[in-house]
Amino acid sequence: MKHELLCLSLLLACAGACAQAAQEVPEADAETPQVVEVGGVKNPELKSYKVMLKGVDAFEQHRKYAPAAPMKFKLVSATPGAQVDGVTLRIAGDNTSENVPIAADGTFVLPRIQAAIDDKADLVTNKKKSLVRWRGDIHTPGVPANARRLGDLRMECEIGWAVNREEIPFLIRNGLSLAGGACHIKSVQLRYQAPLNATSVTLVSGDRRQPLPFIPKYKNVFSPPVADTSWDDDALIEYEIPAAPM
Repeated sequence: MKHELLCLSLLLACAGACAQAAQEVPEADAETPQVVEVGGVKNPELKSYKVMLKGVDAFEQHRKYAPAAPMKFKLVSATPGAQVDGVTLRIAGDNTSENVPIAADGTFVLPRIQAAIDDKADLVTNKKKSLVRWRGDIHTPGVPANARRLGDLRMECEIGWAVNREEIPFLIRNGLSLAGGACHIKSVQLRYQAPLNATSVTLVSGDRRQPLPFIPKYKNVFSPPVADTSWDDDALIEYEIPAAPM
């Protein structure tokens, strides 16, 4: 199932401040943006290798959420439902060049290489910036194809928080951290992309059921109660998907 953590709604509150900050960039800098070229691709999608490993550390730290699941990342298209074709991935630094195999479904396992950490290497794709996104991809074996396990989503949230927290404005990041982190605050709305052919989403645990409505303005995006501990990790988010015509 294609499923992506899109964003924290709280971050939208800083959009005005971010826009104002952008307007304060000196005009000369705005006219001469820095262009990075890697392997013939200008401004490729890249992430600090050391920062990405924080996601692996978060997986180990929060293993209780998904004790039977393997640790994987996934490259997905920035456009929901679109495919990512021909993407390659490597760990690249001044003295490092290590290819990272990508499975047919876009998932990959990130190895821990001390020499690459010391080299301050980056994890680099062959796609231009903003065409693809990274996320944790946690799937406990045995979960039905039309469902996601809530503990798996909690783990994905912790991975995303660990990898992306330094990109959040300082005051907001500190506020979230003091409150336990973005994954533990009920007032923080996490948005997830359901399959585009799903007609509804329901959270189920035994006899307890709770519809998760789609958020207006977004196509099949919903908000699971990741921070609500009254729902156990084995609760299932079930997608209602029409049967294919015969």
